[in-house]
Amino acid sequence: MPRKKEKDPTIADVARAAGVAGMTVSRVLNGGKYVSADVDKRVRSAIVRLGYHPNEAARVLRGQAPRTIGLIVPNLADPFFSVCAHAAQQMAMQQGYATLLLACEADLNEEDRALALLRSRNAATGVLIFPSRLDSAQQLKDMQARGVPVVTLDRTIPGLDAGEVMVENAEGALKAVNHLIMHGHKRIVCVGYDSQFNSISQRMDGYRRAMADAGLKPQMLIAENGAEVPKIVLKRLRAGDVPTALFSLNNVTTTQVLHLLQRENLRVPDQIAVVGFDDFDLGELLAVPLTAVRQPAAELGRSGTRLLLEMIRMGSTGMEGTGARIVLPTELIVRRSCGCVAPPRIAGTK
Repeated sequence: MPRKKEKDPTIADVARAAGVAGMTVSRVLNGGKYVSADVDKRVRSAIVRLGYHPNEAARVLRGQAPRTIGLIVPNLADPFFSVCAHAAQQMAMQQGYATLLLACEADLNEEDRALALLRSRNAATGVLIFPSRLDSAQQLKDMQARGVPVVTLDRTIPGLDAGEVMVENAEGALKAVNHLIMHGHKRIVCVGYDSQFNSISQRMDGYRRAMADAGLKPQMLIAENGAEVPKIVLKRLRAGDVPTALFSLNNVTTTQVLHLLQRENLRVPDQIAVVGFDDFDLGELLAVPLTAVRQPAAELGRSGTRLLLEMIRMGSTGMEGTGARIVLPTELIVRRSCGCVAPPRIAGTK
């Protein structure tokens, strides 16, 4: 006999589990107005425990705005974006919102199609986006004009007045390069790609500032894309006057650099030190644990979602100077790829 499919939990199920009326559950799902903090907590706990998800199709048929946010990311294979997306999705779910996740694989046309999908079907109450292109301001402005708030994550779009959540890119890079200089390095090369985005350009600025403050000449190796990174680094290594240290601008670059150095039999950090911007889970498990600038990836996703939901509640789209900006701190995680031999610890702690 085929197994009977279990019914999805309903508002009535949530109400029984929380010991409240169905109308109270609806109030919590629609912003929590006129509901005490204790009741709100009980209802949200029941929602998570039962795995309740609002029926978005029914809401649209009733003429109500969908409780769905659109989340557009460049690439889910990149741990940074996947961690951010997961945290954003969890935060949205806790607040009674579904998440429509669209990965554009850093393809400019795919980002256009993702935005067109959200715009044409009125599929989202708000949009979180890691921009893959800098010329999508008009599409996002069109969504704002329809009352859909927008929050950009990690990088911003010129000409778009939206909510923003970024990290201290320049300060993080400054700390990393100063750490290499403290080790006595003078030929420190900065390597990466995507310099058109302000998150990367800010890291480049931090690198330049650290080098200038130390009276050293900046040396930049900036590729057009991630696939080109090994080629330009290999060319530099074979050109003579080999750098003693590399500072990479994101975790994809760091991975490419470490693979290349291994193929070329260059020992880290004995022959060349490496510090990356953006730590990742396996960084401490490498043969030579990686020293890296850690971004709060999960908090980036959570903060962006909180900001977007607050804008939705306030009826703010981010236009006319109302966009909020959040900047999160970074920290330098010191391991051994920089030349340190002490046990792994966070720089600056005792």
